[in-house]
Amino acid sequence: MVPRPALDVGALRETLLSHARAVVARDGVDGLTMRALATEAGMAVGMSYKAFTSREDLLRELTWRAIADLARQVDEWAARPGGDLAERLMEFSDLNAASDAPRLVFHVSQWSRRAEVLQAAVDAGATRSWATVMREFLAARQRDGDVRDDVDVEAFAFVLTAAMHHVLVSEEPFPAPDRSTFARYVGAVAAQLTAPRRPAEPPTTGA
Repeated sequence: MVPRPALDVGALRETLLSHARAVVARDGVDGLTMRALATEAGMAVGMSYKAFTSREDLLRELTWRAIADLARQVDEWAARPGGDLAERLMEFSDLNAASDAPRLVFHVSQWSRRAEVLQAAVDAGATRSWATVMREFLAARQRDGDVRDDVDVEAFAFVLTAAMHHVLVSEEPFPAPDRSTFARYVGAVAAQLTAPRRPAEPPTTGA
């Protein structure tokens, strides 16, 4: 009898993670079960458990990968200089919207062990505060003269990233604005950041 080749668990995990992303993209995080994963991959459900001990184990790894991938893309975005400010801000929003990370993190945040999972990602340098990234980006644009020097970039960074988070996680009955509407909002904010200061009105004197 020809011996059965040893199972390459690492390769199996990578294959299943790829299929897991497809399930999440199509059916959402709630649709990702071990059976749904096996069906997507065309495998027996037992193969899923050879790579991941549980659905939680699978989601933890999937979330970690999504966070790290998004962090890398955001770092590349932040390092690229120049460009229209409103367009650059929408690029940041689009990166987050295209990623599974926000949905996965929101799901994991419902777990009793959420702090442990998310803190591990922070400790490993796989993620960072988006408000901090935005503050540093706006501060760099301010140093370059693209953002007015009287703008509180920390405050604007917090408000912008909070608004983007709202757009990503909002659900019925309070849906978030669509992309074109949100782009208009972002454009209005960018205009405030870059518009020249109005000269102070001279004090009025009584007749």
